[in-house]
Amino acid sequence: MDLVLGLGVTLIVIVVLVQVITLVISTNRLLKLQLWSPLKTPCVRSAIGELTPVLDAARTELEQAGFRYMHSWRERSMICADDMPYSYADVYHHLAQDVHAEVYPSESSSGGRLYNVYLWNTYIDGNALLTVNKLLHSMIPYPNRVWVQDANADDFAGQLAAHLHTREAVPQQRTDDMDAPAIAQNLAGRWMIRLERESKTYQRGMVKDEPVYGFRFLPALSLAWRMRLNSWRIKKKTTTVTTLDPALDTASLARDRFAFVRTLCTLRSLRAPRWYQYVSFTLSALAFLGVGAWWWGLDGALVVAAVIALHEGGHWLAMKLAGFRDVQVFFVPGMGGITSGEKHEARPLTHLLVYLAGPMPGLLLSVGALAAITFIPSLLTMEWAPYLMTAVMASFFINGFNLLPVLPLDGGRVIELLIVGRLPWLRFIFSVASGGLLVVAGMNTGDNILRGLGILMLIGSPLHFRVAKASSLLLKQDQARPAPGERFSKAARRLYDFMGQASFNKWNYSTKLNVGLTILPRYLGRLPGWKESAAGLALYLSCIILPLVAMGGLMYAAPSAMLSVAGQGASTFIDNDKNDKTAKAAKIDRKAAAHDWEADMQAQRKLRAEKIDAAQGAARVDVIKAALEETQEADPEDALRIARLYYAENNNSIQPTHAHADAAFSVATALMNWSGPDDTADPKKNDAEIAQYLLEAEAILRARLHAQEDKNDSRLLAQVLQARDLSADTPGKIVLQEEVVTLLSSDKQKEDVQLLQARQMLAHSLYAAGRRTDAETQLQDAETDFGCSADQNNQLANQANNNYYCNSLKTDRAWLMVSTNRLDEAKQLVAPFLKEATNDKGMNDFARHESHQISWMIATLQKDYKTARQEAQAANNSYQMSSGNWLIDLFIKRGQPVSNFQADLMLVHSQRALGETEEAGKTAERLRNAVQQARNRMPQAAKPATDELACRSIVFDTGWKKFFQQTLLDIEQREIKCIPRVVAVAR
Repeated sequence: MDLVLGLGVTLIVIVVLVQVITLVISTNRLLKLQLWSPLKTPCVRSAIGELTPVLDAARTELEQAGFRYMHSWRERSMICADDMPYSYADVYHHLAQDVHAEVYPSESSSGGRLYNVYLWNTYIDGNALLTVNKLLHSMIPYPNRVWVQDANADDFAGQLAAHLHTREAVPQQRTDDMDAPAIAQNLAGRWMIRLERESKTYQRGMVKDEPVYGFRFLPALSLAWRMRLNSWRIKKKTTTVTTLDPALDTASLARDRFAFVRTLCTLRSLRAPRWYQYVSFTLSALAFLGVGAWWWGLDGALVVAAVIALHEGGHWLAMKLAGFRDVQVFFVPGMGGITSGEKHEARPLTHLLVYLAGPMPGLLLSVGALAAITFIPSLLTMEWAPYLMTAVMASFFINGFNLLPVLPLDGGRVIELLIVGRLPWLRFIFSVASGGLLVVAGMNTGDNILRGLGILMLIGSPLHFRVAKASSLLLKQDQARPAPGERFSKAARRLYDFMGQASFNKWNYSTKLNVGLTILPRYLGRLPGWKESAAGLALYLSCIILPLVAMGGLMYAAPSAMLSVAGQGASTFIDNDKNDKTAKAAKIDRKAAAHDWEADMQAQRKLRAEKIDAAQGAARVDVIKAALEETQEADPEDALRIARLYYAENNNSIQPTHAHADAAFSVATALMNWSGPDDTADPKKNDAEIAQYLLEAEAILRARLHAQEDKNDSRLLAQVLQARDLSADTPGKIVLQEEVVTLLSSDKQKEDVQLLQARQMLAHSLYAAGRRTDAETQLQDAETDFGCSADQNNQLANQANNNYYCNSLKTDRAWLMVSTNRLDEAKQLVAPFLKEATNDKGMNDFARHESHQISWMIATLQKDYKTARQEAQAANNSYQMSSGNWLIDLFIKRGQPVSNFQADLMLVHSQRALGETEEAGKTAERLRNAVQQARNRMPQAAKPATDELACRSIVFDTGWKKFFQQTLLDIEQREIKCIPRVVAVAR
């Protein structure tokens, strides 16, 4: 079971890691892109060449939509590459709608589109509106002067409709259609300059006397994230769909070839800027040290990092000397390091030397250090000897392990180059076997790194299978290698033609691209001859055998010194293993603590039971009652048991007693608080039992009160009545609430919150029934009962315990006065709250905020819109509750810099009434953004089917605030054009 669980956890971690690595790779590629301005030059349509079928298919659709062909562009790619093919575009204009359209061949097969249509208009202020369709996720950013929107439409008609709809909201005057070509050329020529001014790109250098730019980190990360999200949403479709129209098949083939060649040229042109090489190396090294310090301790992590740095440094130096392109080194936390570079046309011997240049320096240094120790034993007594021994042992084992003939290690790469390259199916078997061996080794040794590498290899087995199939056919057909000096784009085009054979018809474009990238080194380079393979294998085996022979000789010559080296070198990792065992022991201790908590609870239950059993006579009831009060919150299950015991002790009296009623009410309360499997299986039975005990308690208490008034009975009966469900609008609701108030009033206590809340509930019910005078009377009586007298209003700051309840009653009464058009009285009632000092913190902030809303409502009804605007602004400022500490408040406001939506509604209404159109527009825009953001944060399944926005304001009150809530909803509907939500709330 533990084995299955371990594999499952490892698999989940690997899947998450793959997604993170994919995002990192995408960001890495974007940062390596070299960009320059995409120059547009007019051309005759006959010069388009093989892309003509693609643009012809688009021409038919656009002319049917009313567009007229104007001219064609030849456009240089924005990617600065030596041999990037030109792209071509047709330009159209819709005379009636005054819309320009540019059609480009698609460079991606996602969605099955042959071409992409860009709809645009330019304006005399220099801005432009651009509408694309399902393309925004992968576009190079436009300057801010170009308003780009994604129509996300199902067809071109939807894209056109979205463009026209957005254009209606733009008040600026459009430019003349005759100026369109010049404007388009100017925009393309200054694209990179404007992006640099907007801090999205920076100038990397000069190529052919032209500035070359690169992405800054945050824009690159944002674009990579958008591309990744879109790849999750779009299902990959095959590009070899059989159609009845040969023209469309020809166009699809031309589109895929064009996209394939451009993609390969783009990847070939990637060059990491120097700053990025330094930053990626440093950050990855720090991450590696962090993970390593957790696993091996800081000393072990530093040693391993130094060994890996030396190993990758050997690869880096060999690649640089061999003229590889885009050479970069970085660490992989928890796994090792990677040195990347590209020179597919290099000779096999060059690749072999690059592979061996990593492990060999470390092995040679290890053997040399061991030899020095053998002949100079005093080195073992030096202060720094433990660190040296650790480095020697780590270097020997890490580099020796890398020479094993297992992918993706260096030894596996050598075997793949020299032997498996000529036997493609053996390569597939070799890769799968390597993954399986790593998984088995990881499970047997408990090494998560080996297990993770093996799972990664097995996840990639479908790709290895396809690569073996393509490589086998490539060898069988004996495809000619590109001639020296041949343009890369031409070779890439021939590679795509090879991938277009019938054997690969079931592969979609993405699969062909991944396989093409994998076999590209074999296609551009050459396989080693048998003599070269034999010489390479001899060199590889010597790199393995000679260090082992040297180690055996040293062991034979100085066994004690070698054993001492091994012991000191392993001590760092052994100590860390002890720490790991300590951590595992701590985890076991946590489980034991949870078990101890359960045992402690059982012990307490047993102790209570023994105490109850030991009690006799009248003291027994008191002990049971005390145990019941003790367990109500801490142990609801035991509380129910004790409540039933308490009921059994008190229900045997002939006369109705207070204890009997209290016991019945206690059982009902315990049933409400306890949620056990027996009750959840039949909730109706549980509800019926609760109702039975409540009715029993009510009957006993009414009988006792009928015989003789008793304050304890009155308060208990009030609690019983409040426990019943009074939320429904039943005819007897007000009668029961009035009885509750009467019962609690008979036993009035100081600061009786229960009585105050009962009067508030009754006041709401009376107001809803149309008895507004009686409702206000209840609120006034509640103020009197709670001690909220008029002379205390000026001492609110000294009555922190009473403030919230008193202020709540006063604001409720003020709202009631507003609803009955007694505006001056309401204004006078809330005036003290508006005069409170701004540093008066606590729950008074809530009353002050409510008072500003009340004052705004009064000023609006009296058409005093200047005062209304002031109150709306004050309500916005008093929106956030204060903690009483200025530093905490500062962080709260920094962390949640949002305005009060209700206050903004109040403010925009006042601004409209005062004729402040510009300020009102800004406030309305803020409101629209808030509603749109709320919609965007909704889960996809919960979003409405239409694009209409739902209002945030809700009319949920049936009492005195209903008029205010309805006013805010009306304002929101007017400003945002939203749809109100229907919420049924019964009070």
